[in-house]
This record gives sequence, C-alpha cells and structure tokens, in this order.
Amino acid sequence: MTLAQDVRRLKERLEGHPGPVLSVYLSVNARYPENQGQAYKVRLKDALEEMEVPGELARPIREAVEEEVHPGARTLIFFAAEDGLFERYGLQVDLPEAYRFGEPYLAPLVLALDEHEPYGVALFDAERFRFFVSAPMEEPAGGSHGATSGFFKEVDLRPSRPYPRGGMDYEPTSRRTEANVHKWYNELGQLTRELAFQDDVRHIILAGPKERTADFRERLPQEIKDRVVVEQNIPSEAPEKRFFDRLEAIHERAENERKAGLIARARDQGVRGVKDTIEALQEGRVHHLIALWGLEGETRWCPFDDLAITDVSADECPFCDRETQIRPLMEVLIDLATARNARLDFVRAVNPVAETPNEDLERGHDQDEVADVLRDEFDGLVGLLRYSLVENQ
Repeated sequence: MTLAQDVRRLKERLEGHPGPVLSVYLSVNARYPENQGQAYKVRLKDALEEMEVPGELARPIREAVEEEVHPGARTLIFFAAEDGLFERYGLQVDLPEAYRFGEPYLAPLVLALDEHEPYGVALFDAERFRFFVSAPMEEPAGGSHGATSGFFKEVDLRPSRPYPRGGMDYEPTSRRTEANVHKWYNELGQLTRELAFQDDVRHIILAGPKERTADFRERLPQEIKDRVVVEQNIPSEAPEKRFFDRLEAIHERAENERKAGLIARARDQGVRGVKDTIEALQEGRVHHLIALWGLEGETRWCPFDDLAITDVSADECPFCDRETQIRPLMEVLIDLATARNARLDFVRAVNPVAETPNEDLERGHDQDEVADVLRDEFDGLVGLLRYSLVENQ
C-alpha cells in the first residue's frame, strides 16, 4: 500500500475519532543546523512537556525518536491517542515542525502529499539506461528495486520486453552505426515518455555525457522535451552516495529556479505581505503561495468559521462574535492553503546542501538571494492570484 492510500484511510478514520489526538511533525533532517547533535530529541521532549501531554501517550513517540540514530527520513510524523491509536510516517519532505493535542492535525501531511511534483532522472551512457523518480512519500508506480537515496528511487526496468540497450556500434567501418544510434535514441525517448506518464513526472533531468544528453534531448517527443529542466553530466559509475548527492543538488537548484520564477511573476500578478495575502487567500483569489520557511508571527483564528483574523487584538470573531484563538502564522497558512485548494511552497533562508562538486550547479539564482527578495520585498509571503482586478474591470 502506498503512503497516499495510508493517509487517505487515516484521514477517514480520524475524522470521527473520539477524544484528543496528539499530532507531531518533527524535523530530523541532519542537513539543517538546528538538527545537529540530534537536537530534535530535546525539542520533542520540551514540546510535549509544555503541552502537558499525558505520559502514557507521549512515551511511545519519545521512545521511537530516542531509538533514531540516523533517521532515514527528513520529517517524522506521529499520530497517537489514548485509545491505542498510533501511526508513524517518515517523509523525505521537509515540513514545518508542529505539535498539536486536540483535533488531529493532518493538513501538512495532506498538503505535502498533494503538492509534490515528481522529478524524473534519465541516466544513460553507451550501453546502459536507468530511470529514477523522486518519490519522497510513496513508491514509484513501476516499483523500486534498484538504488535509492530515500528521496530518489530507481524504477524497476524489467518489463516483459527487453528495453533498449547498447545503441553504439563499435566497428569503425560499420555503416550501421548512425542507424543504430538513431534507433537507440528513439527507443529510449519512447521509454522515457512511458516512464514519465507512468509516474506523473512533471520535470525531467537528463544525466550522462553532455554530447549524448544534447542529442537525446533533440530526439525526445515534444511533450517530454518540454519537461526537461536541466542536462547534467553525472558519471553512472560514480560512487552511489556521490551520485545521489549530485541528483539532489540538481533537484534543489531546479526547484530554487522555479520558485524564483514564481516570485518574479508575483510582482505583476500577485498579492504581498501577511495581511493582504491572507485576506486574498480566504476569499479564494490565491492559487499559489510562496512563504519564507519559519515565517514568524501569530494571528487570530476562529475555530468555528475556520477563518484567520489578522488583527491580533481581536478577541472575538467579527463574523460570529465567538472567542478567537492565537495560532502560529505558519500553521494558519498551511490550514488555509489546504482548505482553499492553493499550493504552498517554502523558501529556506539558507541552502543546507553541501557544496556541489561541479561548478555548473552553482549557476542560476542563489537560494539566499531568493529568500532575501521574499523577505525584504514581500515581507516573507506572497500569493499568485487566480485572476487580477484589472482583468475584471
């Protein structure tokens, strides 16, 4: 069963669950400074004590985290209740840390599940072709029987018919060389197309010798060629860890470029700042949010109308006159984005990935630069509008 199916069934079970549920989203990604020395274990302990969670409910979660030496995930998620409910998920996705004791808090998990855009990596040399899919929350449709970094998984290429191999004819005088190469590229192009549609791959990385990735790209079907975001020379014989480090560095660079493009678009067709963006989001006018990771601040929340009130001094909801709550801004953004069917992207102020071994990866927008623009020009939050006021005048 995939995690997607697990989450949907969990959501159905929890909707009518009696009694309070403890929801924990714990960041354990060792790449981030705040998690060095397994500091997340201390944060978890302090948070559970501050919330006064019953010991018998907190104990299984604390014990599970204490046993972690090298977590195989970036975010650990727990749901527990006094009637014996205990669910644990490990995601290769970074989510804001959150703790909730009361109504089950599923919004971040649902949001991450819905909004991940799979990346595909077509890796080939003269004789071998491999395909990887970013599947941080579930297995690729074709299965994962090869190498994996947790985030990228190798797709099983053992179909009923042989996949194309060895397109190069090494006989210098052979007249078949050009025809063989052409046929090989065409077959790989079709296979890449099938794999992309099979796993709903939105972005494709071509990896291999530069002269071959360029030729291969030209022969791809147009619908697949349009999804190629970068070509990169990654030797297939590179050590596994270094190979996956390179893949993830390329992925982060491509994602950073995408977010920079969204922020640029927001200058002409967006709404900026916390107050204006939240109001537009609640009105259903925002389809895409870009937020600074760890955006600080609190806002008022009406649990009866599921509405944010940006005036933090408003003890009562202006719509139902009932008492409001104070909630962290990041949690409110996640809940509203989920409820209003808006995508939410985060931008970190510091790129945690180690320096890449190739200068090509350093081109483009620097992540600190994107975060600075988002913070200084947009107060840390911007939303792309579904439509603009000008269009409706």
